Amino acid sequence: MDYKFLQIEIADNVATVTINRPEVLNGLHPEAHAEMERVWEDLGSNEQVKVAILTGAGSAFSAGGDLKDMECRLKRDPSGGSGISAASARRIVYNLLDFEKPLIGAVNGHAIGLGATLALLTDIVISSKEAKWGDPHINIGLVPGDGGLAIWTVLIGPNKAKEMMMLGSTISAEFADQLGLINHVVDDDQVMATASEIALQLCDGPQVALRGTKISVNNWLKSQFASLFEVSLAAELESMRHSDFSEGVNAALEKRKPKFN
Repeated sequence: MDYKFLQIEIADNVATVTINRPEVLNGLHPEAHAEMERVWEDLGSNEQVKVAILTGAGSAFSAGGDLKDMECRLKRDPSGGSGISAASARRIVYNLLDFEKPLIGAVNGHAIGLGATLALLTDIVISSKEAKWGDPHINIGLVPGDGGLAIWTVLIGPNKAKEMMMLGSTISAEFADQLGLINHVVDDDQVMATASEIALQLCDGPQVALRGTKISVNNWLKSQFASLFEVSLAAELESMRHSDFSEGVNAALEKRKPKFN
């Protein structure tokens, strides 16, 4: 498997997928996004893999989109968006949900925006107690249409999700646990150890039954958020064409309050 922005390691029937862009807190630009879209198909067909773990390199799990890459694209074309198509946005969500093997999210640091979405779409989420969680698309003038609005709404309900998304809030891992978003909160140095322990337990289980259980639940999950995902994705693409998006990105990089129109 040839990947530039993901590091793939396979040992004892467990594949560890590490988002490997620590210099931008593992933010995903279009090229990294494309790798995340296809990795699940590759691992799904790999007979050496029974279970997978998704984590991030360095101090963060993933900060979501790569703001510096967005800034460069906006300078070239103010109406060009993020460089990620609607089809790509669908693939990154549905390829992950259709991955039949058990998938553990080892959230070693902050999980923000698309980073939080990816983590919440895994089957069992292990979070560092120091990690912050949130989807602050609104802070850069965007609708959280990459799956974030959909999965947060399904997991914590519409009123809490709307408040989180509309205020661009971030929350602690402990509060995320209280809301039912994640499975385990552990010390920083125990994230991968806990994920690996659970992965090995799953490797020893009945694989056909495990996959059938996962796909059954994920089929329900997809039916719950499909319409919300499609509407919010269309709304996000529309919001990318507004000047608020450019202002939001510039303000975030300049660490100032944005002046939205």
